Amino acid sequence: MPFREATALITVEREGIIDTYVRPLSGSSPVFTIPVKNSYAPNVYVSALVVRGRVAGVQPTALVDLGKPAYKLGIAPLRVGWSANELKVQVKADKPVYNIRDKATVAVKVTRADGSAPPAGAEVALAAVDVGLLELMPNTSWDLLEAMMQQRSLQVETATAQMQVVGKRHFGRKAVPHGGGGGKGAGRELFDTLLFWKARVTLDANGEAMVQVPINDSLTAFRIVAIASADANLFGTGRTEVRSSQDLILLSGLPALVREGDRFRAGFTLRNTTNAAVKVALTASAGGKALAPQQVSLEAGQAQDNGWDYQVPLSVTTLAWDVSASIVTEGEGGAATHDRLKVKQKVVAAVPVRTTQATLLQLDGKQSMQVRLPDDALPGRGGVQAQFSARLGGDLPGVRDYMSAYPYRCFEQVSSRAIALHDKAMWQSAVDTLPAHLDADGLVKYFASMQQGSDTLTAYVLSASQEAGYAIPDELKGRMESGLMAFVQGKVTRYSSLPTADLAIRKMAALEAL
Repeated sequence: MPFREATALITVEREGIIDTYVRPLSGSSPVFTIPVKNSYAPNVYVSALVVRGRVAGVQPTALVDLGKPAYKLGIAPLRVGWSANELKVQVKADKPVYNIRDKATVAVKVTRADGSAPPAGAEVALAAVDVGLLELMPNTSWDLLEAMMQQRSLQVETATAQMQVVGKRHFGRKAVPHGGGGGKGAGRELFDTLLFWKARVTLDANGEAMVQVPINDSLTAFRIVAIASADANLFGTGRTEVRSSQDLILLSGLPALVREGDRFRAGFTLRNTTNAAVKVALTASAGGKALAPQQVSLEAGQAQDNGWDYQVPLSVTTLAWDVSASIVTEGEGGAATHDRLKVKQKVVAAVPVRTTQATLLQLDGKQSMQVRLPDDALPGRGGVQAQFSARLGGDLPGVRDYMSAYPYRCFEQVSSRAIALHDKAMWQSAVDTLPAHLDADGLVKYFASMQQGSDTLTAYVLSASQEAGYAIPDELKGRMESGLMAFVQGKVTRYSSLPTADLAIRKMAALEAL
């Protein structure tokens, strides 16, 4: 501070002025002290506007006024600890290693930073995830406290009119560190990577809870994470890892997708996790047909690749593998330890069947035509397909195929698929979600997360369900009709998604639906 004596206006700022102080300062002791409060977390900015009045006894000259009033502006960012907002979360499993299909008993304990119990109503969300998945992409969303306590911006601008009075037009720079004038610039087939998810686990008065986490068929490590929250400003995250293992492990090396006629090596890895050498009997079947059995010798801790040369059969869409490995006990002839793996491969056609000719005829008499296979057709594939219909509309097989494969899932699309496919179960499933798709005015929303519904969609759902003979519960139907009537009367306003004047048309559609 360049002044012998001055008065400082000190402000604690972040998205506004939080606290203010006035402190006298001197050139020999340019230090002030302010309390750091819990509400300052995660960071604040401390600004000091130091003002010196006219220096007595220093007279201005014609060229310079060394005793004129002056000020300096400085600012410093402060990182503030989170202990007042932090929950300590401990996650502990009853043992480190499990067998497949076991249930891991997980104890969760939550305390405040000082070790005391959390407030009443504290909860945790618990997830158990395959560590292999987290190796591909770590999940930072679990670190809830860090997300809540990210560094905040200043969002405060400071200006002073003092220099208008003393003749220097400079308002200084803000929020650029540092101070002084502004500074410088069974068969194992359950392999889901998510084992368990429970969004709300209520803690007891001691901040503790016990949760059962089912282990699936993956022989791997799992990370169990608990994210705790209490009141509006207490957060914490804890985690632990467990493993699933067994004496004999069978791992698949099969590709997920193959083509008809492909010849490949169906590879499987055998791993002996015991401390002794073993002999393993390896058997497999693919598509219900058994393959030649094998016998493998494994040293202690050894892993070895084994497999069969296999050709994918024709005219199948899925290839189911069932592979078993058993440790043969010497002298007894029985299997002491075994592992069994079930894996499915998707099979696609190397050359898909496609339509090369189609003809539409009216059956008002005897009809005949000549057809033959293309020169490059594959033997045994394709053929001639004839369909007869009393009218052109018929069953519309092309439309049905199109709607069956239709991938989109807004409410209009789901209800349209149900009506086109005459699928009452799909319609009922859509109606079950209808309460979440109605807005406050009773109009249907395309997606439940939207704020406002659409008069056009509401009119369509009412009309289409009436034509198809599908029912809508009276209470929901009444809300929809009331919403449409209010729209027609002008009490409810909805704007078109298209840049066109279609209000009259949309009201006519609503009236027709009503």
